[in-house]
Amino acid sequence: MNSTQRCVLTFSRVLVAAIFLLTGLGVISQALAAKALVDHGTPASLVDFLMLGARSVQVVAGVCLALGIYPRLAAVALLVFLLPATCIGHAFWQASGAAYLPQLINFLKNTAMIGGLLFIAATESQPTLFPRTSPVNDGERERMEGHQLKSAPAS
Repeated sequence: MNSTQRCVLTFSRVLVAAIFLLTGLGVISQALAAKALVDHGTPASLVDFLMLGARSVQVVAGVCLALGIYPRLAAVALLVFLLPATCIGHAFWQASGAAYLPQLINFLKNTAMIGGLLFIAATESQPTLFPRTSPVNDGERERMEGHQLKSAPAS
């Protein structure tokens, strides 16, 4: 993978993570999401707990996704959150009148985010935002050093 591809993949992950971070940190209000949970029969006593859990997943997985810390796992965690949230919160097939179009648009927006997360989850070689050295265990380090000593010319 060349440096341009690494930069594009990293920037793409940061863009995908942005909406989850903003939502999880409360910059984007989730009052309508909480109302949708109550409207779908969730006990009011559980709504705050579920919202806290959702925000926690969004912040932790969003940070991991943006920084390249287990990005594939972070993408899967966000998928596990986003799939049911999309079906519950943006059920355009149940909407009528003026609510239909906004629900359809939000459903399609979420499916686009799901597509991006699936792409991230399926991409094996993910660059990190901050370069790190690859870990070398002690046995391999000794083998490499021994190989270098054997191949060095005798003086």
